Amino acid sequence: MSAAAIASRAQGPLSGALRQALKGLRQSTRIVEGPTEAYPATMASQKADWGRIFRARAGVAAVYFPAMGTFLTWPMISSYFLDGHMGQF
Repeated sequence: MSAAAIASRAQGPLSGALRQALKGLRQSTRIVEGPTEAYPATMASQKADWGRIFRARAGVAAVYFPAMGTFLTWPMISSYFLDGHMGQF
């Protein structure tokens, strides 16, 4: 098969849809990556605020771990309460 035939097949409608899908995927990853411009070298870098970072992570952990623990153990809890009483409820 010649190179021209292969190139003409690659321009089919499925190829166009695939090209659009990949273009959208690339654009969405660029959005997630955030800005890529260089920061000015004239500004001094700031020190990390570890207290604020720790408080934020502790606040998330205080909600996340109990919520996930409850969500993941509900079958065990329900089997304890419904053991042998499935038809009564």
